[in-house]
Amino acid sequence: MKRIPKYTVTALWCIILLSMGFIFPASAFLCDGPPQSQSFILFSGGCVHSPQGLPCTQGFMFPAQSSPGGDFPTQYSLDFGDGSPPYYGPVDGVSHIYNRSGIFTLKFMAGTQCDLWSSGTFVMTIPPPPNPPPIIPACKPAHPAAGFTGNPLYGVAPLTVQFTDTSSGADAYSWNFGDGGTSPAQNPRHTYRTPGTYTVTLEARDACSGMADSVSMSNVVTVTAPFTIVSINSNPLGADVFIDSVFRGRTPLTLTDTAIGNHRLTIMMDGYEEYTRDIILDAATPLTIGTSLTRIMPQSTTRPPTNGSIAITSIPSGADVYIDDIRAGRTPAIIPEILPGNHQVSLTLEGFDDWSHITSVGSGQMTAINTELVAAKTSTGTLAVITDPSGAEIFIEGEFKGVSPVTVTGLSAGNHTILVTLKDYTDAMANISITAGHTQKYTTVMKKIYKPSTIDLLLAAGAFVMIAVIALVVMLRKGPKT
Repeated sequence: MKRIPKYTVTALWCIILLSMGFIFPASAFLCDGPPQSQSFILFSGGCVHSPQGLPCTQGFMFPAQSSPGGDFPTQYSLDFGDGSPPYYGPVDGVSHIYNRSGIFTLKFMAGTQCDLWSSGTFVMTIPPPPNPPPIIPACKPAHPAAGFTGNPLYGVAPLTVQFTDTSSGADAYSWNFGDGGTSPAQNPRHTYRTPGTYTVTLEARDACSGMADSVSMSNVVTVTAPFTIVSINSNPLGADVFIDSVFRGRTPLTLTDTAIGNHRLTIMMDGYEEYTRDIILDAATPLTIGTSLTRIMPQSTTRPPTNGSIAITSIPSGADVYIDDIRAGRTPAIIPEILPGNHQVSLTLEGFDDWSHITSVGSGQMTAINTELVAAKTSTGTLAVITDPSGAEIFIEGEFKGVSPVTVTGLSAGNHTILVTLKDYTDAMANISITAGHTQKYTTVMKKIYKPSTIDLLLAAGAFVMIAVIALVVMLRKGPKT
């Protein structure tokens, strides 16, 4: 029986392993931890056998297992140990040309989609050839200067941020995203899944000399909690609703801007007992609350005069509230402990005329104020740009204005040229007329540039594997002629 050559078995395993990477792509997104373990394999017939000529080519494979929860590795890195730039990519195999003999310490890494990494090292010895050539420096040392940008840096969880390296003199990178995630990629894309403020650090390194420089941006990424819907009703209707001591309106009431998490709900109405409870809001499940208020029995004694309160709302909300020239909060708000009598209530909000009014507060009573602010006259207008899909770069008269969806303020009245660009999509251009004091909306659906689909690539890869295996089986069955 004919023995199968070692190099043939190695080639077959390489084809099968690479094909499995196409046919069974990683799909878990559990973020429970890094890959459990990782192997390191040297291809036979490379640089590690003596005698060996230089330069020589060595092949490597470094497959990894999934995390304990099933999060598959999707990205790999290998530092070749000879001062050349490290490899980074989605495939767990690569080859490299070595120009000199010696002892090299290789660092291999595997990471999940959540930028959680495992790593290991391997010491490889390349023996000198019988007649070694003169040693040529591997590269020219550089002096790195680290720098980076990120976009977007503010948004609702989960927030995906595209980081872009702006370093000079560097060819190896190490990112720390502040939430436990890391990456060796030059321009990584990282998803923050928990609300908070994060500090991002980049170390840029010259692989040849080992010289490195790092830069850190404190509190550069802000991730907020998503909102949910809360519907509140009472019997009788018309009761005042407070969430975390802030007046939100009267029943029946539907709120769409309440952050998920824990809150204190209070429902009040004259002549009825106060209703208070703690609520937990989930982003996936709207909450409906209904209650029957309990009437307070009349008291035989006369109560002494007590302080009152002012409940105030404005359109738009967010205006600063001043009671007798003393700041008391921001609309919508409930201002407690107001002495009975007349008081001057003032509202200020950027872009709107100041509002002022004298109101009377009764003993133990709540005075409600609802007002609509008047926009201040201006010679500029605003442009709101929405694209499908989002994330397109917006240029007005050739000047970058942000990434969609974006609202551009301070545009002079008149015609403006807008350019919308997005990778893998056709650019869109339009002339927009801006009116002073108004917001003009521009919406566009981007046309995608055709590229082969994942299914096309999978079919091509499968066909390649089948042809290679059939050819190998035919060759082995024929054998040498006797």
